[in-house]
Amino acid sequence: MELQKQPLNQIVRKGKAFTQITVDDDCIVRDSKPDIVKMIHTKGRVVIDEVKVENRALWVSGQLKFMVLYRSDSEGSKLDTLSDAVSFREKIYMDEILEDDRVWVDQRVEDLNITAINSRKLAVRAVIGLEAVCEKPVTAEIACAVKGEEGILEKREKRTLLDLCVSKKDIMRTHAEFTLPGANPNIARIVYDNAEIRGLQTACMGDEIQVRGTACVSVLYQSTEGGMEWFETETPFMGNIDAGREAGQQSLYWIRVKPGETELNLMTDADQEPRNLSLDVNFDVELRMWQEKEYEILSDVYSLKNHLIPQTDDLCVWNLMVKNEAKQRLLQQMKLQEGQEKILQVSSCEGKLEIDRVEIGENALDVEGILLVDILYTTTDDHFPVAHTLEQLPFRQRIEVQGLSENEKDVIYELELGIDQLAVNLLDSEQYEVKALISLTALVLREEHFDSISEISSEAMDIRELSELPGITGYVVQKGESLWDIAKRYHTTEEEMMRTNGIPAGPLTPGQKLVIVKKVG
Repeated sequence: MELQKQPLNQIVRKGKAFTQITVDDDCIVRDSKPDIVKMIHTKGRVVIDEVKVENRALWVSGQLKFMVLYRSDSEGSKLDTLSDAVSFREKIYMDEILEDDRVWVDQRVEDLNITAINSRKLAVRAVIGLEAVCEKPVTAEIACAVKGEEGILEKREKRTLLDLCVSKKDIMRTHAEFTLPGANPNIARIVYDNAEIRGLQTACMGDEIQVRGTACVSVLYQSTEGGMEWFETETPFMGNIDAGREAGQQSLYWIRVKPGETELNLMTDADQEPRNLSLDVNFDVELRMWQEKEYEILSDVYSLKNHLIPQTDDLCVWNLMVKNEAKQRLLQQMKLQEGQEKILQVSSCEGKLEIDRVEIGENALDVEGILLVDILYTTTDDHFPVAHTLEQLPFRQRIEVQGLSENEKDVIYELELGIDQLAVNLLDSEQYEVKALISLTALVLREEHFDSISEISSEAMDIRELSELPGITGYVVQKGESLWDIAKRYHTTEEEMMRTNGIPAGPLTPGQKLVIVKKVG
């Protein structure tokens, strides 16, 4: 006999591994750069160049790219920047990984310490965290009916399951141009720049995912008049990610949009004055989309003519518990540490969110983390006009997930953090207030198992066993029993039992009395 089957597409997570890399290298200041007098600010990011599976292990190659803003001894300018990179290659052991598996690698700088050995040499020390997830797309065949055989009684159950329709990596590019305000002098040289993405929002628009946000740009530059100037602006951006024909308006999606390469270039305006800037940002995108589909699943069979033996496989499926977004406002007053230069004006603030701990609680995910805020400010000392301070704002957020049990093991979750708003307000020359609005988006899926019929074999009915069953039986329904269970056990049909007892289809009541008439095929 032949089984009629329906496909169910999903991702099987084969393994997950986390490792830390220690980067330890020295960097020589290029001849074109002035000597380092004092370091002001450092920042770094990890760029993955290649991910390769080889001999049941994962090789990850990449670079730690870093930037140093420092005070120099050059004439006419007391500030400069140095950019460089340190390469790495790391082996991550994952026993079950195969060459055709799909691997997602998340990277982050967990600690960065750059110090000046002397005026022409830097010591770069960093800890890089790499988290690798190995997955494989699979298509399960779910039996829904028996074809080509008569007299087979089928028990079907309806289930709503998540069918994976899109799983891809992509790159989204955005471009923006802006002009200096009239009061700002022309740009002779860009000393330092930073572009930060805030207020990121996504929406499913049929076969596309629309991504919106704001690029907050800070530029420290030397003017044509020789002074140091700050310029800050915000520019909205929008991009679309192709989701394919399989996607739809009602699809459940999870998208991670991470800023990658950022390039800021100086251009001339219509009067050939160096007053225009162009910003190009590449975003690394990971996209998954599911459709909730109703499946009619064949869960049991029997026949009045033959003895049927269904073979079953354990089928693991993921069901949606929640996709939820929570927002939290942070507000904290800070004070400069003793010995730091006094603040004349706050010039730039840059934020970074980190998760320290996630706990699965009763009906909720409890997330603890920290918002790191780098503050660059203009000082009251004309000889050393720019200084830096770092502040930390801890946060704790509860994301409601109804039905979640404490320390539950059969759930997976994805978390995406974002900064919607960030501002530093100066209170006096030593005190300031940091205000932020952060968002946490969570996708929580629960793993469920059920037996899926993969094959049915048939053999002749045991006549002796059948003859031992009474022709008519009085029966009292036990807790948890259904018409199907009783009909199969006593060799009859649900329809026959309903007709004999004058009862409708539906659940039975414990203690209910029934008359059962054996039916011979």
